[in-house]
Amino acid sequence: MLKYIVIALVGLGIYIGVTYKDQIEDAMNARPMEEAQDLFEDMGDQAAEAKDALDKQLETLQN
Repeated sequence: MLKYIVIALVGLGIYIGVTYKDQIEDAMNARPMEEAQDLFEDMGDQAAEAKDALDKQLETLQN
């Protein structure tokens, strides 16, 4: 019986999380953190691309 109660509570938690995801994120102020994380990921990608471009230029200058 306890197993069914646990399954029901987990199901209810998932339902609430999916249904009210936006409101929960707004209340926790999570969106600005996601935007900051995306910005850092983009900066990392740009740095990696710049490094690759510099490596190619160095390789062509050495030849």
